[in-house]
Amino acid sequence: MLCIVILIDERRVVRAQAQASAGNLAWAVERDIARNIEIIDLSIRTIMSRIQDPDFAQHDPGLQRQLLLDEVATARYFAAIAVTDADAKVLFHSRTVDPSVLQIHTFDYFKVHRDRPDAGLYISLPVKSRHGYGWGLVFSRRLSNPEGSFAGIAYVALSLDYFTDLFQKMDLGSNGSMTVLRTDGRLLARVPFSEEQLGMEAKNAGIYHHFPQRRSGSFEVTSPFDGVPRLVTFTQVGDLPLTVSVARSIESIYVGWQQRVIRIGSVVLVLTGAMIALALNLRRQLRRRHAADQEALRNQALFRGAVKGAGISTALLDLDETVITVNRAYTDLFGYTKEEAVGLTPRQFAFRGDPAPDNGALLRGETDFEEKEYRYRCKDGRDLWVLRSASLIRDEVGRPAFLHVQYQDITARREAEESLRYAATHDVLTGLLNRAAFEDKIAGALTESQETGIKHSLAFLDLDRLKIINDTEGHAAGDAMLQWVATALPAYMRKGDIIGRLGGDEFGIILLGCSIEDATEVLKRLNRAMSAIQFPWGERSFSVGASIGLAEITRDADCPSTILAQADVACMAAKIAGRNRVSIYRPEQSDAVDRHREITVAAGIREAVREGRLELFAQRIVECGAKTHNRYETLVRMKGKDGHTVPSNVFIPAAERYDLIGEVDRWVIRRALGATHEIMEVDPDARVHINLSAASLGDADLCGYILDAIDQAGVPPRMLVFEITETALMSKLAVAEALISKLREIGCQIALDDFGSGLSSFQYLRTFRVDLVKIDGSFVRGMTESVVDQQIVKSIHQIAQELGAQTVAEFIEDDETMKMAAEMGITFVQGYGIHKPEPIERILTRLRESRATEVGRVSVCS
Repeated sequence: MLCIVILIDERRVVRAQAQASAGNLAWAVERDIARNIEIIDLSIRTIMSRIQDPDFAQHDPGLQRQLLLDEVATARYFAAIAVTDADAKVLFHSRTVDPSVLQIHTFDYFKVHRDRPDAGLYISLPVKSRHGYGWGLVFSRRLSNPEGSFAGIAYVALSLDYFTDLFQKMDLGSNGSMTVLRTDGRLLARVPFSEEQLGMEAKNAGIYHHFPQRRSGSFEVTSPFDGVPRLVTFTQVGDLPLTVSVARSIESIYVGWQQRVIRIGSVVLVLTGAMIALALNLRRQLRRRHAADQEALRNQALFRGAVKGAGISTALLDLDETVITVNRAYTDLFGYTKEEAVGLTPRQFAFRGDPAPDNGALLRGETDFEEKEYRYRCKDGRDLWVLRSASLIRDEVGRPAFLHVQYQDITARREAEESLRYAATHDVLTGLLNRAAFEDKIAGALTESQETGIKHSLAFLDLDRLKIINDTEGHAAGDAMLQWVATALPAYMRKGDIIGRLGGDEFGIILLGCSIEDATEVLKRLNRAMSAIQFPWGERSFSVGASIGLAEITRDADCPSTILAQADVACMAAKIAGRNRVSIYRPEQSDAVDRHREITVAAGIREAVREGRLELFAQRIVECGAKTHNRYETLVRMKGKDGHTVPSNVFIPAAERYDLIGEVDRWVIRRALGATHEIMEVDPDARVHINLSAASLGDADLCGYILDAIDQAGVPPRMLVFEITETALMSKLAVAEALISKLREIGCQIALDDFGSGLSSFQYLRTFRVDLVKIDGSFVRGMTESVVDQQIVKSIHQIAQELGAQTVAEFIEDDETMKMAAEMGITFVQGYGIHKPEPIERILTRLRESRATEVGRVSVCS
């Protein structure tokens, strides 16, 4: 009986040893996988951040590729790094294969991000390369346009060799296995490796009776992959939808125990009589005398089994942190032999100046586990970062006895994180603070000023010669000049002053604790020095001048953006005054600067028309009652040479002031009629609104131009609504009357826009017959708070109804205003709360897709 008890107890110990060892292996593998996926995700986010940087598009393709791929493509197991657009076209790829042969649109990771904006980091099923790079997993994130629409994906392909190499380092015993599964039950990686099993559905596997209800655990099961009974230990990989499991065959776990059972059984059969007497005599003594020793031996056996099989650096320490024993991974990591390591303390090779590990909370019983990152010095002098995980081992009466400590090398991850942190706050070209980080510094200076009263100064510096260098010598020379200026600036500033690059040829400088007067003198010396220096390039040299605007940071300042805008205005004033000088911000400068910018914009309008930098947008007009027609108001947008959109409230007034609006109107008419023809093919009942400016109304040739354009576009006039503002009607009365009559005669509708903004609004409703009255948005927007505005809107609607016109409420920005307009009986509503303007091509694409879906549904039904 005693032998049976011992054998059963020993079997339990053997199973506990195997379970502990497998748990350590699973934990070590989970940490390695989680850290690597974290680095992959950081790499993808770096690519996305750089693509969205406004300066990125100005670099040449070679530099773009280097910025996107070279810094993150050094990892051993990265099979590929790539970026696609919304049509799955590969824009950048780290391999030399022809991107046109990559059928990205067929893979699940592309479809998931296209259809699900909230997908986050997506982990694909195993994919086999068509170009000989083997199997891999694809980690991807969605790229979005500023308005949130799908713009493509950025992804990193991780070779399955990473998992195979990692798993093969582990001691799994005979018929052991390691597996990585997705939460949805699909197999991603396994040792032993089998291509047929990759991606296999495994939802019926035993692990899914426990996971994801529990993050970790152990159980016995017969494998669905190869039919081998195993003890399985699993754990979830961080917060990711993955689980890693370590499985050891039941046969290998109990083979030694089974042999001992056979030997002991033979002896028992021979010596049964003697043993029974001896067992009865010794049983009580053994329980009393050896219980504590057996428990200590069991703990020691468990620890040695776990440490020996673990693939992560592990050490057993005394409570004073003196090393008692270490495993092979420990000696490989730190470079000490086992004999050299025994007797040392981690304090002896901790990085100089860093705090030594503190185990006080463990020893006091406040926690059972402690994890923290430390920097250590190896035997060969290398410095490395480790994740130190310590747990307490207690003796048979519960007193602290030993420390069980594991060290995981995280040097590569720390270096990658530091690189990413630096890239997030610094300009790639110059190494100075980027705009976002510099604005944070302005906010810090403003907070200090508000709390202490100390005044600071902010300088906005714009180089005067960069465009000349770019145009004559190319952007490589311009980039070199920017780097040269960034290097030179600190030499002329005070110690502690903060310098950043704001974009293009603009720099910012914060002069801390410096009055506006002292700052002026410092910047004048800087300007004189820069004017005297020649920038050499090839066989030529260029003078470097700068216009500098100066604003004061005081406790009365509004916000960082306001201070920066003031310095920008002062800089523009310096340019207007002749460049190469310092100008202090004064409020009266703002109007002059606005006028100068308006002139600059006007000068580029014709060039924008010629170069195709005008874009046609559209905004939906929605019917409050039963829907009869889709309506769209066409709007024009202009892009500058740098690719940024010039605000409408800047370029439209400039075009009107300098007699360029007629040319813009004619471009809009032609493009809007072409878009109307395309809309007609999928929605022949739609209505398209086209705006006409006051200047165009005064053009005697406009009527003939519109009629010819309608005829050439092949568009039925009933689809067109021409919008004329009330103020334009007042200024061009006679010509407008003739134009309105002709357009209504051929079947077009006329809308009176911004109605209510003039002094004689109702008089024009009585004089001119119009089809729609668009109520001025200033009244509509104030309806929810002003009874006066409510009554004005209601009166306009009622009078328009009496005259047979429909009404449109503009500037609808929330549900409450929309509900109020509907209750008044207003015919249509329009505004950002309903639909934000977007490119007309995007609307056309949705209309075609909707039409194709309807046709397909009809075909199925028939």
